[in-house]
Amino acid sequence: MDGIGKPNNIYDWTKHLWCEILFPTCDTQSPEKGMLSHRIVLCILALLLLFSRLDFSLFEPDETRYAEIPREMLANNEWLVPLLGGEPYLDKPPLLYWLTMFSYQAFGVGVWQARLVPALALLLGLILTYEFGRRIVGSREAFIGTLFLLLCPGFIIMGKLLVLDGLLAMCILGILFSGLLAIRKNEIKMGWWISSGIFAALGMITKGPIAIVLTAPCFYLITRIDARFSKPTLKAWAMWFGLSIALFLPWFIFVAIRRPEFLSHFVWEHHVMRFLEPFDHQRGVFFYIPVLLGGMLPLLFVLWPWIKSIQSVSLEQRATRSKEIGFLLLAGFWCLFFFSLSGCKLPTYILPAFPPLALMFGAFLVRNHYLQKKSTQVIAGGLFLLLGFTQGVALPWYADYRSPLMAKSIIRELCTDENQAVVCYPRECNAVAFYLGREDFKNYRSKDFDEFRDVLLSRKKTVVLCTHRHALQGLKQLLRRIAS
Repeated sequence: MDGIGKPNNIYDWTKHLWCEILFPTCDTQSPEKGMLSHRIVLCILALLLLFSRLDFSLFEPDETRYAEIPREMLANNEWLVPLLGGEPYLDKPPLLYWLTMFSYQAFGVGVWQARLVPALALLLGLILTYEFGRRIVGSREAFIGTLFLLLCPGFIIMGKLLVLDGLLAMCILGILFSGLLAIRKNEIKMGWWISSGIFAALGMITKGPIAIVLTAPCFYLITRIDARFSKPTLKAWAMWFGLSIALFLPWFIFVAIRRPEFLSHFVWEHHVMRFLEPFDHQRGVFFYIPVLLGGMLPLLFVLWPWIKSIQSVSLEQRATRSKEIGFLLLAGFWCLFFFSLSGCKLPTYILPAFPPLALMFGAFLVRNHYLQKKSTQVIAGGLFLLLGFTQGVALPWYADYRSPLMAKSIIRELCTDENQAVVCYPRECNAVAFYLGREDFKNYRSKDFDEFRDVLLSRKKTVVLCTHRHALQGLKQLLRRIAS
């Protein structure tokens, strides 16, 4: 056992299993030159899926919130403190808001202009997956891995929604793949290591410390269990962490000075208690298993053959399992494991796991000669057509069906006048605020019912936007009691 020695404890046995049995080979040959045909095919398919329908209704509450915040920031010329409903919104860092503001400035305020940002982030993510992948596992493997990613409904559909996770996934893959190229040989490549730190800076200013949590442990763990990777020195780690906070820290300090409540709200509530004692989106520990299987639909067709392959001790199969493949598996599994332990869960959270897993399965398909099978080609074509139908027809229909803007004529009649008081109950209705360009809507939750009632009684006329299916019935009962 090269560099490991005789295993005599669990740690040594883990290293032996990982390095000698599961991932015994290396993909350290010279980087393969990317093929122009690969890039053309990937760009055409990506453009068809990502940009064909960006104008369907925004989903409440997340998409409408992330469209309205940059609109209000732009209207108030506020570039540092996010605003929602005219008040500071201190939950998340501002990179998505900044990029959306640039889109609004360039193309005007609207739905497709807002979704342009995550769509471009996904396109860049697909390009980076191929360009990094050909250096990591080879050109053909990278091409098939990127196609695999392109056919994942979870990545394409959830990723191009106006939420933080598509942009974060692009940053995470940049961190992971740059870092892998930096440490894969005996001596760390500082250029790639710096590139990883720059992507970490973008991830931090996108969604905060989660960009570090999802990546730094992967580098640490792989260098602990596999001596074929070079261990970053303390100086290299200091450089990496320094780069990662280069954009985030100045913004963090500035907002903390302007809004003293920011520290407890952002750090404690949204980055500690949200993980330990979730206050919303609570799900079980196995929530992400069906999300991953459904989101990575091609996985259903290759998972069992891959499981059999990973267990095989034949020389032919062992030759297909490199240490780089092991890192990709570790990175995808770590993301899944971390968010499974978190009490607060949303399907989009595990988008960063998709690119490394897709690249891993792409290499598996190529090296095990599955591409020659007609069934593989038929399945890929069917998945592309299904994804195209979902993107172009089913999803826009569902979004329009769920949108509160189905009654635009009534909304214009009742809510356009800025002198008319409009309140939302029991949740905010950012879709209407975004549509009308208003930021003075007052939101009342169920716990604020007494205040909500007093407001209704104090005014001659108040327009109430009921944002829950049971809210209208409760409001009618309240009005009957008041009238009687």
